[in-house]
Amino acid sequence: MTIALRLASVLVFVCLVSTALSAQVPSDLQQAIRQRQRAVESADGTTWDRLTAKEFTVVVADGRLLTKAERLAALKQQKPQTTPSSRSQEQIQVHGNTAIERARSGDSWVMQVWVKQAQGWQVVATQVTTASK
Repeated sequence: MTIALRLASVLVFVCLVSTALSAQVPSDLQQAIRQRQRAVESADGTTWDRLTAKEFTVVVADGRLLTKAERLAALKQQKPQTTPSSRSQEQIQVHGNTAIERARSGDSWVMQVWVKQAQGWQVVATQVTTASK
C-alpha cells in the first residue's frame, strides 16, 4: 500500500469517526453550546442566564470560585468581543441527561458540565485552566 493511499485511508477514517461522534451529540445541545458561547462573546446576560442553571459555579484560571450571580455581574460589565473566540480540540461526551464539554479557548482549557433540565440544556459547572504552551 502506498503512503498516499494509507494517508487517504486515515483521513477517511478520521472524518467518519468525527461525523459519528458529532452525530451522537443531540442537536439541541449543540445549539445551546453555540448560543451560550455567543452570549459570552457578546456580553448577552439574558441568553447566558437562560442557558445557565441557578446552582452554577465556575472555577476561573486563577483559582477563584464564582457563583452564577457573580459571573453574571462580571459578564454584564465586560465589553462585547469584536472577534469570536478561537475554540479548538472540542470534545463532547453525552451520558444520558448529562454532557461534558471540553475545549481549548485561546490560552485556556474550558470544561463545562451540561444537564438537560425541564427548560432545556443548562450549564451547572465550568472549570477554566490555563493551557500549557
